[in-house]
Amino acid sequence: MLYVTYNDLESEGYVGIKKKVLAQVLAFKKEFKQVYYTCWAFQIAYLMDGDIIIEREPAVTRKDYNIILCHWIEKYQFKQIYIRYPYANKWFIGFCHFLKEQKIKIVLEIPTYPYDNEIIYGRLKVEDAYFREQLNQYVDLITTYSNHKKIWGVPCIKLKNGVNIEDIPVSTRKHEKQKIVFIAVSSMAPWHGYERLLEGIYRYYQKGGKYELHLKFIGTGPEENSYKRITQKYGLQSCVEFCGKMIGKTLDRQYDTADIAIGSLGMYKIGISEGSPIKVAEYCMRGIPFVYAYRDLRFPQQQDFLMTVTNDSQPIDLDKVILFFEKISAVKQYKEYMRDYAINNLSWESIMKPVIEFLNNKLKIPQ
Repeated sequence: MLYVTYNDLESEGYVGIKKKVLAQVLAFKKEFKQVYYTCWAFQIAYLMDGDIIIEREPAVTRKDYNIILCHWIEKYQFKQIYIRYPYANKWFIGFCHFLKEQKIKIVLEIPTYPYDNEIIYGRLKVEDAYFREQLNQYVDLITTYSNHKKIWGVPCIKLKNGVNIEDIPVSTRKHEKQKIVFIAVSSMAPWHGYERLLEGIYRYYQKGGKYELHLKFIGTGPEENSYKRITQKYGLQSCVEFCGKMIGKTLDRQYDTADIAIGSLGMYKIGISEGSPIKVAEYCMRGIPFVYAYRDLRFPQQQDFLMTVTNDSQPIDLDKVILFFEKISAVKQYKEYMRDYAINNLSWESIMKPVIEFLNNKLKIPQ
């Protein structure tokens, strides 16, 4: 089996995506004998097995990359293809046509749908809008994180973003009286909407709030300077910390200082009302209560360890967040309960099971 991506998985903005891809590949490996994945970085195409480079070839354009993919598919005789959707153009349609000629099953993952508001470049948007309508001729199944039963006429399986259990320890944080530490781990994209939290903290103190609040931003991204300007505007430098990008044990230590984790607060900016970002699953696995502003498909019923806020531009009401924190922190062993929930509902092995069954002809999707 081959897992195809069109991304540079080593770039700064793709840390979370690489973790997801490798976790999905690992889930596939438990079923299929040989599972490789591809990535495209600095005009080089890579065929990978874990961290091992199997092959590399120069690929200046997407056309070049697709030609190389076809060569590898013939050489290694892959029977199933799982593709992380790169937006459609004529070269991608040609690649799908080749796969169909080879009688290879195609599963296409669309990480965000609808996604039109995410496309910045006009030409890319026009190309994709035209060519994606042809995908129903080639793609057998679409995996999506929305509730759509069909996209472009192709039947869908709804996925949830999960986590690799072995990589994530439970937080060791012990609560401090009258102090709450927030942590926000992200690539600081517009849809994270952290300005809502910053303004909420400012308003909380303006009203004479008694808790000592501290917010840690982990990561870098396009909105970082904006958040820094807002922090200075409201005079929050003493309680807001920009920690930069962190991974591994260094990141684990930061999680061990946090009481509440923050998910996306600005999905409304890209027209999204529901989803399942990876980071929230990691928060749950670590046993850190969290706050977000959309409908998360992995939590069909309200849980005591999470809080949802409105999916709009309104400042976050810190009085309500503090009430949520006081309530959950009074529950004994809530971290263990969150961990159990994550293991039973958010592991990639359980999430990818329907896709594996489809590829093995054990699951039929209604047309």
